Amino acid sequence: MPFMPALKHLVLAVSLAAAAATATAQPRERSEIPDQYKWDLSSMYASAQAWEADAKRLQALMPKIKTHQGHLGDSGAALLAAIQQYEELNLLMERLYVYAGMKSFEDMRIGDNSARYSRAQALEAELNTLTAFMSPELLAIPETELNRMVASTPGLQVYRHFLDEQVRMRPYTLSEKEESLLAMASDPLGKFSSGFSALENADMVFGKVRTPDGTTVELTKGLYGSALYSDDRAYREAAWKGLFSTYEQFGNTLAANYEGHVKGRIFAARARGFDSALQAATYTNGIPQEVYFNVVKVAREGAPQLQRFLELRRKELGVEQLQVWDMYAPTIENAYGEIDFEEAKNIVAEGLKPLGEDYIALYWKGFDEGWVDAFESAGKRGGAYSWGMYDSKPYLSMNYQGNLNDVSTLAHEYGHSLHSYMARQAQPYLYADYRTFIAEIASMTNEAILFQSMLAHAETPQARAYLLQQYLDEFRGGFFRQASFADFEMQAHAMAERGDALTKDSLNQLYADVFNAYYGDAVVVDPLNASEWSRIPHFMRTDNFYVYQYATSFVAANALARAILEEGEPARERFLEMLRSGSSDYPIELLKKAGVDMTSPEPIYAALGVFEDLVDQLEATLEQI
Repeated sequence: MPFMPALKHLVLAVSLAAAAATATAQPRERSEIPDQYKWDLSSMYASAQAWEADAKRLQALMPKIKTHQGHLGDSGAALLAAIQQYEELNLLMERLYVYAGMKSFEDMRIGDNSARYSRAQALEAELNTLTAFMSPELLAIPETELNRMVASTPGLQVYRHFLDEQVRMRPYTLSEKEESLLAMASDPLGKFSSGFSALENADMVFGKVRTPDGTTVELTKGLYGSALYSDDRAYREAAWKGLFSTYEQFGNTLAANYEGHVKGRIFAARARGFDSALQAATYTNGIPQEVYFNVVKVAREGAPQLQRFLELRRKELGVEQLQVWDMYAPTIENAYGEIDFEEAKNIVAEGLKPLGEDYIALYWKGFDEGWVDAFESAGKRGGAYSWGMYDSKPYLSMNYQGNLNDVSTLAHEYGHSLHSYMARQAQPYLYADYRTFIAEIASMTNEAILFQSMLAHAETPQARAYLLQQYLDEFRGGFFRQASFADFEMQAHAMAERGDALTKDSLNQLYADVFNAYYGDAVVVDPLNASEWSRIPHFMRTDNFYVYQYATSFVAANALARAILEEGEPARERFLEMLRSGSSDYPIELLKKAGVDMTSPEPIYAALGVFEDLVDQLEATLEQI
C-alpha cells in the first residue's frame, strides 16, 4: 500500500441537501458568471503551461526516490531523508492532481482539461510504483530498532504516529515486488470511477421535460433536483422518471462497470490478506468493523420511526399514497422564499456564531480570497464538494439555486473547507489531511448548529414547522438513507466475494430489498427505483465504503452540536481542537477527545431519540397552524 495516506483526493462532500435546486433555467456558460462567484485557481497555476512545467519537473524528480531503496534501515537520518523526499514529491504531485481535477470539473466538456486530469492520475500511479519499496522496507526494520531510531534522531519524532500506523499495517503489507505490482494496478483499477463520472456527467442525456409554466426544457441533474422540490406532482413524476429511465437504460453498462470496481476492491483486499473488502476499508482507516455493523443494525431497528415520519409527510401532502417522487416535495409552505446568495452568506455567518469569532472571520476570508465556486454552469460537475491541497486555498464548489437547502449546503461545504484550513495551519504536511471517518463531521456539525440557531429564532409556527420538516428530511437523508446505502454496499461486496455475479438484475433486486427494509409500506415504489444504486457516485469511490461515514458523522455531529450549544466554550474548543488535529491521531480517538465514542451503539440510539423527538415537535407545531 502507499507509503503515506492519499492526501489529494477530493472530499466528495455532496451535502445531503445539495440536490435541492430550485431554478428551472438552463445552466449558463461559465463565462457568463461573475468572477466573484467563481473560485480563483490562479494561485495554484497561472496557466496550463505552468502546470505542464511542473509535471515535467515531477517526472524528472521521481526517479531520485529510488536512491533510498535498500537504505531505510541504515540509520534514523537515512529514514528521515527518505520520508522528507517523499513528502516533497507528494506535495508536488498533489498540486498537479488537485489543480487538474478542479479545472476539469469546471467544465467536463473540455477535452484538454480532462486529459490533464488523466495524466495526473497516471503520474500518481507512477509515483506509487516508484515508492512501493518503502512500506515493506520500513516494516523490515525490527520494532525495537525503529523505536531507537525515532528516539535518537532529531526531526524524526514528529513522524511517530505515522510510523505507528505503518507498523499497524505490517500484517497486510506485501513484499516490495508485490507492492510495486499493486501500485501499478492502481491507475487502471481507478478507471471504473472515472468511467462512471464521464458517462453520467458528459454522455448521459436525460431528454426533455415540461415545467409547470408549460416550457419544455432539457432535463439535467440540477433541474431534476429542483423538480423534486416542486409542488407540481406531475412535474416531479415526469422529472423523476426521465432521470431514472436513463440510468435504467444504461443499467447493463453501469452494472458491468460497478462489478469491475467492486472486484477491483476485492482483489486489492485479498491480495493483502484481508478477509473482505469491508475489513480492508475499516482496518485501513483504524475503524472497528463493529462501527459499520452498528450503523446498519440500529438504522434497521429505527425504520418504524422513519416510516412514521413518512406517514406524516403523506398526510401533509394530502395524497392517498406516498410515491418515491414525493419524498422531497414541499409539505409546508416555504416560510423563507427564494434566498439570494449574498443573503445566504449572511444567514450562515449568523447561524454559526456559536463556533466563535475566529471561525466566522475565517468564513468571510474565504469569500474575499476566491475559495468558492457558487453556481451551476454548463458542463460543471454536479453536486457540492470541498477540495484543495496543503498550501492551496481550501476550495469549495456547489451549484447554488436559491432555497434554504442550498443555504444548508453552503454551511456544510464551508465546514469541510474550514476543517481543511485549520488542520493545514496547525499540522505538518503529513498530518494536515484527515481521515474519511472524520471528514463529514465538521460539515454536518455546521448544519446542525445552523438548524438549531434558526429554529430558536423562528418567529411563527409556520417558520418553525418548515425548519423542522427541512431538518427531518436532512436526518432522513443523512442517517437513514446513507445507512441503507451502506447496507446495500456491504451486501453487494459480499455477493461478489462469494462468487455471485453483479448484474443489472441482481443489483436491482438487492437495492429493492434493502429499500423495502427501511421504507416498508410507507412509500409506493415504482419499479424504476430499483436502479437507483446505479446513480450513487459514492459507490464508485476508490476508497470504497464511504457512505456509512455519512451516517456515523450525522450521529456525531448532532451530539457535538448539542454539546456546543449547551456547554459553550469548553465543548466548542474540544470540537475545534479535533479540526486542528488533522490526522495526527486515529479518527476514533480524535472523536472520543471531542466527546463522542462511536465504538458504542449508544450515540446512534441517542440520535434516533432526537429524530423521534423532532417528529413529535413537528406534529405539535402543525397543530398550531
